[in-house]
Amino acid sequence: MGASRTPGSDISIVGGLCAVVLAALGLALAFAASAMALSGKPIKIAEPIHFGQQSVAVDASGTAYIAWSNETGSAGNFVEYCVLPLNATACADKGSLTPADSSSAHEAHIERVQVLVEGTTVIVLAGLYGLEEEFQPMQEWQSTNGGASFSPVDGGKSVANAVVNADTSAIGAVQVPGGLLGYGAITAVGNPTFDAFPLSSPPLCDTANCKEFATLQSPSSPTPLGNLHGVIASQQGKDPGVLAVYETLGKPGPPEGECTPAGDNPFGTAYAYGNGVQSAGNSYNVSPGQPGSAWTELTKGDCEVEYAAVGGGPSGFGVVEENLKTHDTVYHPFDESKHTFDTSQVTIAGEGEEQDSVSQDGAGGIYATFVGDSADTIQLAYSANAGASWSGPVTLNPATSVSQLTSAMGAGGQGWASWRVGESVYAQQFDTADAMPPAASVSGAATSSDGHVTLVVSCPSSEPCTVTIKLEAVETIVLKASVARKKTRKRTITLATGAFTIPGKSTKRLKLHLTGAGRRLLAREHGHLTATVHISTKTAAGIGLTTKAIAIR
Repeated sequence: MGASRTPGSDISIVGGLCAVVLAALGLALAFAASAMALSGKPIKIAEPIHFGQQSVAVDASGTAYIAWSNETGSAGNFVEYCVLPLNATACADKGSLTPADSSSAHEAHIERVQVLVEGTTVIVLAGLYGLEEEFQPMQEWQSTNGGASFSPVDGGKSVANAVVNADTSAIGAVQVPGGLLGYGAITAVGNPTFDAFPLSSPPLCDTANCKEFATLQSPSSPTPLGNLHGVIASQQGKDPGVLAVYETLGKPGPPEGECTPAGDNPFGTAYAYGNGVQSAGNSYNVSPGQPGSAWTELTKGDCEVEYAAVGGGPSGFGVVEENLKTHDTVYHPFDESKHTFDTSQVTIAGEGEEQDSVSQDGAGGIYATFVGDSADTIQLAYSANAGASWSGPVTLNPATSVSQLTSAMGAGGQGWASWRVGESVYAQQFDTADAMPPAASVSGAATSSDGHVTLVVSCPSSEPCTVTIKLEAVETIVLKASVARKKTRKRTITLATGAFTIPGKSTKRLKLHLTGAGRRLLAREHGHLTATVHISTKTAAGIGLTTKAIAIR
């Protein structure tokens, strides 16, 4: 089976792939190469008796801190943790954190564990109930030695409170802009809440002694949000803030009314946005609509979506979710200038998802992990341009029957995913290259003759590769030539383009028609030229990218 050329490919790069190629021009060559070998392998880190959702945080060096609750019954309930440095094959440090209580008659029930990294401080927070008043609803531990040991903050007494009543549950914790911590909560048939508290030496803040938290929906609303699924994220930098996104059933807040007409899918989202650095005049503990609040009122988000995950960073906030109309996995960037989701959704995968997470590295690269509908395996996708387009998704791990998948990316570009299969907890590191599908390779030399350039291109995939090629060169133009002075400028021209299909695991000689500008430049240079080739490779695994300098002879 030979190579076949797409009709019209001599003129321009085919349709939507052009945008992908152009977006890739700024990527480093290391990221454009094939991701045939993953950077990490799955590691079994624990086998708890009964555990809740893991939380993952990654520091700038690529070290992961993973924690979860282990409710052992008669042996007591506690928080377990594992520290995984970059390239680790087992936990470098691990242990358990026992919630404090002054009475042995009480038993801690742990509803949510969260790990955060603030500089060199690792923070573990646990939502608790069933203890004496001053030890609930939120206990905290900190480590200043890279997770080798943790110490309780304030002797284990509660550091924060956003509880409306006994039906309130924590949805997650974040680093509040301005050096504070904070956590969001939801309440059955009630309004969502948020409490910000100091990172160092927080005052006792339990349900009896501290009620200074923000209510993110008007108490007079006839359609209180209720305790459905919620996610929360924060970002620092040029536009600091906190974004909380909640799943709804039909009535996500103002404007009141159903999200979709009767009979259609009622799933949707609502969101609350807090903007700016914490201060007395811009407080995350003051409810929206009140003087000095950092928050906007709970607002209707997307209709007919499900499984929302939210992340923030240098590229701004955004949500990964499943569009129930198209059954695609999409990314919806948040418009921070208008405090709305008036932007367009961008497709990540042509199938639905669940168990998703989204996070960013220090340069604003966005990473999404999820379990795909069709393959039921762990998928990884990556965007280098604030979510405008995506590479992948690729299979990060072929494990099936996965539950409780979650992930986080560190500022240095190293991420970790954690999940459960049966009674075992696993973790696996990943980086940008892991999100790149297999990309075609090209030899370093090409030949030109009779108005064509011939390249030797190899398909690395076992499935056919559809390659779209753009060949460019820099031309020097003489603007003013004289004995005394010569003035020139440089411009990049397109020598040739083409689109081809190459059988899997094969190498083909591909002939591209030269453009008029390309023919003139090669003639002027007597057929010898250094050029740059950009190749977009579409396979069943997604779109891979290659950029390489070649010599034309």
